[in-house]
Amino acid sequence: MHKKPIIQSPLILKMSLFILGFLFSICGFSQYTDIINSNKPGNSTGAYSVGKRVYQIESGFSVDRLRGEALQSESLFNNGNLAVRVGLFSEALELIYEGSYTMEFSTSPIPGGKIDIDQGFTSNRIGAKIMLFDPFKNPDNRPINVYSWKKNNGFRWRNILPAIALYAGANIGLKSSPYLINNPSIAPRVMLVTQSHLTPKMVLILNGIYDFIGSEALAEKTVIASLSYAIKRKWSVFVEGQYSILPNYNEQIIRTGGAFLYRKNLQLDLYTGINFQNEPSREIIGLGFSYRLDKH
Repeated sequence: MHKKPIIQSPLILKMSLFILGFLFSICGFSQYTDIINSNKPGNSTGAYSVGKRVYQIESGFSVDRLRGEALQSESLFNNGNLAVRVGLFSEALELIYEGSYTMEFSTSPIPGGKIDIDQGFTSNRIGAKIMLFDPFKNPDNRPINVYSWKKNNGFRWRNILPAIALYAGANIGLKSSPYLINNPSIAPRVMLVTQSHLTPKMVLILNGIYDFIGSEALAEKTVIASLSYAIKRKWSVFVEGQYSILPNYNEQIIRTGGAFLYRKNLQLDLYTGINFQNEPSREIIGLGFSYRLDKH
């Protein structure tokens, strides 16, 4: 008996070939670097992955002080954070785990009042990031002028053309945390990432984030812009602005700091930050490290 072919429409065949071609093209992006590629310091995420068969941890500790003038209250948040980044299957794909744990000490406005202590996870999420577009893949986007060092190392308008990546993940198992009341067991998170190498030493990263999707009490929309500059091969500095839309208020934060490349697989960092609000005012200081196991 004659059987009909599985693919009957030329349109379906063309779409299938396009999808396969797209997947093979993004898997061919070369993102591995000879030295560690870390998202620290700061809260922004870069577009490039760590590279295939690279296993990386990024960890740190920060102290965050919030003061409310109206209620004469003060809270001190001691935060520990950990990110595990793994390059699997292709150079363009990265699997990510991120967790943050906080211990809070709050003082009472009443003289002689006791200090309240709370603790719990503020984030516990898994996700994946994939590169959608890499301007360095096409050498025509970064032509080399053999006659001019200045033109090769200075700013050019075409350098604004960014690498683009997409992240999708979810916060999981946080219903018992005192900081995430009414949080569903699984709360999705998506992020659009762009990264522009304005010069060989200057990088601009932009993030658009939608977190705790579907939760009226916790849904958060955030935009982050981070500009970093390499002073020398081992030293870099950064400044970062963050604007977050929260259910009860909006927040603007600026951070600045630096990183030191101790070894090619080990980076140390230090940063500080403040917000632009009086209720509550916020001051942040943090330090951390990034280490990778390179099996590339």
